[in-house]
Amino acid sequence: MPQRIILTVTNDIVYDQRMQRICGSLSRAGYEVWLVGRLRPQSPPLAPAGWRQVRLRCYFESGKLFYLEYNLRLLFFLLTHTFAAASAVDLDTLLPCFVAARLKRKPCLYDAHEYFTEVPEVVRRPMVKKIWEWLARLLVPRVDAAYTVGEGLGKLLSQRYGKPFAVVRNVPARGRGGEGEGGRRRSHSPLPGGFE
Repeated sequence: MPQRIILTVTNDIVYDQRMQRICGSLSRAGYEVWLVGRLRPQSPPLAPAGWRQVRLRCYFESGKLFYLEYNLRLLFFLLTHTFAAASAVDLDTLLPCFVAARLKRKPCLYDAHEYFTEVPEVVRRPMVKKIWEWLARLLVPRVDAAYTVGEGLGKLLSQRYGKPFAVVRNVPARGRGGEGEGGRRRSHSPLPGGFE
C-alpha cells in the first residue's frame, strides 16, 4: 500500500498550479497524495486529479478568525485521518501539521515557498508579524524536513532558523515527464528517510 502524504494549504486548491505540480509528481512517484485546502462560497468544482482533493469549509473568509478557524479544522482533519507524513505549505498551516504529526509520531515537512514573515500583509502589521515570527522560531527548527523554491531563499531561511532547506524549484511542467526548465529533474528528495 502506498504511503500517504497530506499536503496542506489555506487557499482554494482549484487555482494552485504549483501544488498541482507537486501532487502530480508525488503521485507519479508512487505516493498516495491528499491535498487539503479551503472551500470558499464562490469556489468552482474541482477537476479530477490523480490524488485526493479535500476542501475545508470555513465560516470566516479572512483575518485572525479565519486563521484560527481554519487551523482548528485542519488539526481535527489531520487527527482523524491516517498519514505517513504531513506537509505544511507555508507557515499558516504549520502548527496543525506539526501538532498532528507529533501526536501520531509521523514526519512533519515544511514547504516555504515564500518568506512568510516578510510578505507585505504581515510586515505592515507589527503584532501579527511578531506572532508569525514566534511561531516560525518555535516550529521550523523542529520539522523533519524543509524545502523552498530557490537557493537564495533557502540560504536565508536556513540561517534564520538553523534548519537546512532543500530546493524544489517552482517551474512549469514541460511534457508528460514532469520535467521543468531545460528538461532537468530534481536530483534528490527533501523527504526524510524512508520517503525517498
